[in-house]
Amino acid sequence: MNTMNASLMMDKVGTLLVNAALLAALPTAMVAILIQAF
Repeated sequence: MNTMNASLMMDKVGTLLVNAALLAALPTAMVAILIQAF
């Protein structure tokens, strides 16, 4: 049961990290696209 909880927590943490990375990358990508456009 304990290992199950740990794996669930790691899964949630991993998802949060991926979401945070995507949120952080979106504005950066937009700025890069704008810079390349001009």
